[in-house]
Amino acid sequence: MVYVDPSNADAAQGWDGPAGDFWTDNADLFDAGVARYLQPFLAAAAIGPAAQVLDVGCRIGQTTREAARLADAGGATGVDLSAQMLDLARRRAEQEDLTNVRFEQADAQVADLGVDRYDRVISRTGVMFFGDPVAAFANLARALKPDGPMVLLVWQSFAENEWLGAFLSAVDKRQLPRSHDLGHMRLTR
Repeated sequence: MVYVDPSNADAAQGWDGPAGDFWTDNADLFDAGVARYLQPFLAAAAIGPAAQVLDVGCRIGQTTREAARLADAGGATGVDLSAQMLDLARRRAEQEDLTNVRFEQADAQVADLGVDRYDRVISRTGVMFFGDPVAAFANLARALKPDGPMVLLVWQSFAENEWLGAFLSAVDKRQLPRSHDLGHMRLTR
């Protein structure tokens, strides 16, 4: 059983339930929607060959797997609240013969991530959902080695969020109920 901070309970229920199913079912569309940001994001992270990387809110693990490729003598750990997204992440890592990557179902806000364990903490759109951001970032900072960077890609406001608009246009809207709760983000058509 994964311990989830009470402030993240609603998010955990969504991400490990209907929202997780929705994101898993449409994983390739979501990854395609942010594809142009992947290389600049990884370049900003400057992941070296021996690095140990923590990917927060890793979803289906695309950024975790890319980090593992860059840290071929190190490794990458992806954490997420969604068991179904992590199952897909593990399958894809296995299909890609990546042996230096692992995925854990965890609430990064309260999980024991170790102390000074990671050279880099990265997150592509995964840190905006913490119930208690101060506690979450304090926990991530403990896990990060001194002077290690935290590289975060976060969404702009919904009005400026072109990838989500493109995704909603591309997905068959008949699959979506009139309004669909994706964790803390509410989409209304």
